[in-house]
Amino acid sequence: MTVTTINGRKLNRPATLAEAAQATKQKMEQAGRYRHISDEEYQRLKLQQFEKLRQQEAEQAQARRLEALPQIGLHSSELELNWKTVKPGISDGPEAVKAVNPKYKQGHGMVFLWGTYGQAKTLIGKILTATAFRDGKTCAYANIASVLDDIRLAFDERENKTTELIRRMNWWISRDVLFIDELDKCNDTPWAQERMFQLLDQRYMRAIREEALTVIASNKASDQLDGYLKSRLNDKRLGPVVYLNGNDGREVMPEGWKF
Repeated sequence: MTVTTINGRKLNRPATLAEAAQATKQKMEQAGRYRHISDEEYQRLKLQQFEKLRQQEAEQAQARRLEALPQIGLHSSELELNWKTVKPGISDGPEAVKAVNPKYKQGHGMVFLWGTYGQAKTLIGKILTATAFRDGKTCAYANIASVLDDIRLAFDERENKTTELIRRMNWWISRDVLFIDELDKCNDTPWAQERMFQLLDQRYMRAIREEALTVIASNKASDQLDGYLKSRLNDKRLGPVVYLNGNDGREVMPEGWKF
């Protein structure tokens, strides 16, 4: 033991860790809190503690993932959506599934869905995003107006506007899976057109490099889009352009159907 003087008082302190451990053991024995265990029981308790910590970390990670749902365009009620949610005989939705699902399994490409209203385009976007989320991929669903609104928020920053603009653009560009809805409703201002072209061109390049999947939905054909975009959307290497012209599924949805 060593003697330490603090404010004139002499305190006995263990000189080594072994002595400190022995002193702690004696105090626990005196308090009735010490119990000898075998090496086998010690290993079992240690594994239990590791499992408890692992479970806590998993729960915390899941909580963080759920907090991100609004940012990726999903509600918690949509997490279990799957390809079977699109029912046959209601609209041309099943035709869109035939185009999108294989590309998702492939892991890269660019699919353009266009056609009339009520063809399950938005539903397929939610299914695609929910599937990617469950598989641990970075993903997002959004209509083009929401994407541009998010990017435009960079200009609300008092400082580092350029850095924030790059960060927001890169967030959308870097998704493993991205579904962009209502492309035809993009604002025609030069700024909006420039940002949309920049985003889709980068997504196109990632698809060419077999890095990411982009699915785009519109009520207008690619022929009605700018030639710059039309050329990329019609690239046969990346995915089909699918025309959807079935019955309006919204007219026959049963009461209580949430999707």
